[in-house]
Amino acid sequence: MKRFSVGQKWVMTDAVFGTFFGEVTEISDEGRSASIVITDDQGNEVDTFTGSATDFLASGEWQLFAR
Repeated sequence: MKRFSVGQKWVMTDAVFGTFFGEVTEISDEGRSASIVITDDQGNEVDTFTGSATDFLASGEWQLFAR
């Protein structure tokens, strides 16, 4: 995956800290970079990520969220 799209959703489950969701809110560089809001399983915003798709995928075990 080399490009983001607005509204794209991601999920990561950690054995200690629980499940986290990421949603792409803004893209740049033709989708190669993005701003992603990260929430916990309660819907609380816990972090944001701004950077490339490569860096995002290297930051954890993120998987595209299938509804």
